[in-house]
Amino acid sequence: MTSKPIINEYVLNYIEKIRDIIKFFTNAIDKLNDLDLENAIKLLSDSIKTDTEADQLRRKILLEIERKVDDAFLKDYLAKLLRMLDRVSEWIKEASRYLDIIPYLEIPIELREKIEELSRLDLEAIESIFNAAKALIKGDRNAVLKYTLEAEEIEEKADEILHIARKNLVVIGGSIENPALIVMLRDFIEALENVTDYAEDVADILRLIALK
Repeated sequence: MTSKPIINEYVLNYIEKIRDIIKFFTNAIDKLNDLDLENAIKLLSDSIKTDTEADQLRRKILLEIERKVDDAFLKDYLAKLLRMLDRVSEWIKEASRYLDIIPYLEIPIELREKIEELSRLDLEAIESIFNAAKALIKGDRNAVLKYTLEAEEIEEKADEILHIARKNLVVIGGSIENPALIVMLRDFIEALENVTDYAEDVADILRLIALK
């Protein structure tokens, strides 16, 4: 069996679910900024629910790969692709959990801005991955290379924002009385940056499959 039906029917759907998870998260932040707590909580709940659905789909894909893909190279790289996509999903879920705990509107605005920038980059990264996967289905190698390069560039931007956010956290740390909140804010922003890290890993695998 070729890779095309596997990616078309299952992997692309899996990426779409991860994209939905990230959309729910970014929309939840928007609702918090609008002081719409009820819908923010609902969106975070939707994010966690979709993550569960995505995990079930991932297991189904792994089973299909084991049963229907004979090419050893392809089987190995599809499995790696799924592992990296799972990491993307896990880190945005981790960020969602922090957003549910942290008093978001009490975070100093300069740090909130960086958190929001990172969340937008997470969404851009998964969009690039989705577009690269669609291009792979069509056999458009040049488009695959274009979109995977986009994912790499997004990761570099996220890394720079993470550095600024860390500096902001050091500056404002003295004004935060609860030390546990400082730790959670650090882990929160790092979780968001990790999404783009693993999206870049996904991009690398898609590029290798396209080139192979």
